[in-house]
Amino acid sequence: MSSSAPSRSIAGIQEDKDVRVIPMTRRPDGTYRKERKVRPGYTPPEDVAKYTNQVLDSIRPAPTPSPLTSAASSTPKTKTQLKNDKRKAKRKDEAAAADAGNATPGSAPKVETAAQKSESKDVDTPSADPASTTPSTAVDPEKKLRALNKKLRQVEQLKERQDKGEAMLPEQLEKITKMDELLAQIAELSM
Repeated sequence: MSSSAPSRSIAGIQEDKDVRVIPMTRRPDGTYRKERKVRPGYTPPEDVAKYTNQVLDSIRPAPTPSPLTSAASSTPKTKTQLKNDKRKAKRKDEAAAADAGNATPGSAPKVETAAQKSESKDVDTPSADPASTTPSTAVDPEKKLRALNKKLRQVEQLKERQDKGEAMLPEQLEKITKMDELLAQIAELSM
């Protein structure tokens, strides 16, 4: 008998002399799985060493120490990023000046309006898109009218059921009470 403990693989296979077994384990419900023998020569996927190409490993450069420093220095900022940085700096300066009370009350709004004008120019350029959406707003009242008519039909059906003496839910009774509002909305949209 050897004094050394049996070796254990990553997959949990124990090797004692020439016998390889998966040891007995306990299930969550408290029962035990019995010990199982492992065929000679079988290597479970967990124990297979990951393939590494030694030639490529020697060619590849060592990884950079920190991604924060390398990312900031390697990629130049775009125009929009630079503009955003300037805007943020202006806002910080304005906030600091307002907190300190050094700035006059009229000077800060002038800077804001200039920034708003530059942003509004950017917003005004795609003006063709909102113009194309206006015809869809003309269709909306028609759709709304159809939806209200459908609701009205459903409320009328509920009212017929109530007249027959069927039991109604509180939500259904509430819909029936709002029938006058529906009629008013329909009259408003149909004009």
